[in-house]
Amino acid sequence: MSLEAVKEALKKGLQDPEPEVREAAGEALDRLEEQRDVDVLLENFDSADLRIRVQAVYGLGYRKNSRAREALREAIADPVVDVRAAAVRILSECPDPKFLEPLVDRLDDQESAVRHGAIIALGAIGDKRAGTVLEAHLDEQDSVVLQDLLRAIANSGGSHVDQVLPFANHADCGVRAAALAALARLVTPED
Repeated sequence: MSLEAVKEALKKGLQDPEPEVREAAGEALDRLEEQRDVDVLLENFDSADLRIRVQAVYGLGYRKNSRAREALREAIADPVVDVRAAAVRILSECPDPKFLEPLVDRLDDQESAVRHGAIIALGAIGDKRAGTVLEAHLDEQDSVVLQDLLRAIANSGGSHVDQVLPFANHADCGVRAAALAALARLVTPED
């Protein structure tokens, strides 16, 4: 049976009198369309044009398809900084705990835009393990990055109050504000 015959059967299913059948047909058509989109995005990801590659990374980030996720994993480690930066940025918008380790690896990236994006994405994942990893970077000297670290740690949950509390007295007012906001999110009534 050809793909066209399957599409026709699914389109016919959209007209079925039973809601359950219409819903199943709609979901199946959506999956087929997403697979087609992923094929196009994967082709674009291999383009020599950097702009097209970066756009493909953003598109892949919104797809939950396993092939799209694998390409996104490749993008995080891409030799081109713009591709890596796009990958960590889209993961802050579409967080996925399966990307915890690759994002942790980007915390030591040579490019600050990639490190910054990785921090934000790790916070967006909301995983306690991310908070523990981020704590190790609280010796950061850049106050803007330090603020992002504190926000990301607060988003990660867990018990990081003791590590964040000293920053409430930091010389930089932005860091102090970020620390206080983080503490409000991290403290529990039992503390």
